[in-house]
Amino acid sequence: MLQRETEIVFATDFSDSSHAVIPTVAQWVDTLDAKLTLLHIYDPKKTLYREAEILLRSFFAEADNYQHCDRVLMSGDPCEGIAAYCERRPNILLMLPPSDLTGLPRPWHRSLRARLIKRLSVPIWTLGRINVGDSSPSADRHIGVWLGDPEEGLSHLQQAAQYVSGTGGTLHLLHVVDEINEGSMLKPLLSTAPMGEETADAWLRDIAGTLDLDCNVEVHVAQGRVSRELPQLLRRSGADMLVLSQHSAVNRSWLGPEINPVFKRCTISLVCVPYYSRFEELHKQLAESAA
Repeated sequence: MLQRETEIVFATDFSDSSHAVIPTVAQWVDTLDAKLTLLHIYDPKKTLYREAEILLRSFFAEADNYQHCDRVLMSGDPCEGIAAYCERRPNILLMLPPSDLTGLPRPWHRSLRARLIKRLSVPIWTLGRINVGDSSPSADRHIGVWLGDPEEGLSHLQQAAQYVSGTGGTLHLLHVVDEINEGSMLKPLLSTAPMGEETADAWLRDIAGTLDLDCNVEVHVAQGRVSRELPQLLRRSGADMLVLSQHSAVNRSWLGPEINPVFKRCTISLVCVPYYSRFEELHKQLAESAA
């Protein structure tokens, strides 16, 4: 997962945003001492195999200097192709850059990232957004962990704590208490999330006390709308990467899964971690198939 000897799978479409995140990919490879796989899924109806192969060979040419670097070319649907490759490899980090921003609305767009985050049982790195021409953030000394609801579990916190413990950074636990309004009386019936800032602060500190890894932990709590308060918490904490659960990262819509708008607007790195039970289920399936 977010540990050494991980395979990093960089799924690229050769877009400007794919080029922009190359420095971040390189930093992850160096930090985790990981094997790098550059993966491209091409449409055989639009592109010849030879053309796709030339594009893949020329993309991120410096990667060939790594001790372990593979370039994998597959044809078909991008979502199905990426999923098929990753589902056979549990100990990976999938890196998915965001789509290029054209400024034009895409009312019928179906998010590839959201579908893969929803489907796969591996951590997925991405960005909320990146402007074409900008480079992605690459620092990783301050790691934020979004803890929105106790029912989401702590798999993402455990993964973030392992990463911070190995890199010597600081872990920032983040929570936003909902605004008080007429609907607040129903919340205890629908969620076990804390109802006040003091309660939330105590909840996060209790969680921090359960971590048996050697890492610095800071707690940050605010009250109000998440869309307004979370960016302020991120700036206040200095977090340059946010780790969140699969449940928080993706919303359902009538067009299918979509990235939660709150996180889609973030300009820092995001790592989406699936439920722990799904990790256990995946490892069990792999053990049974190996036997």
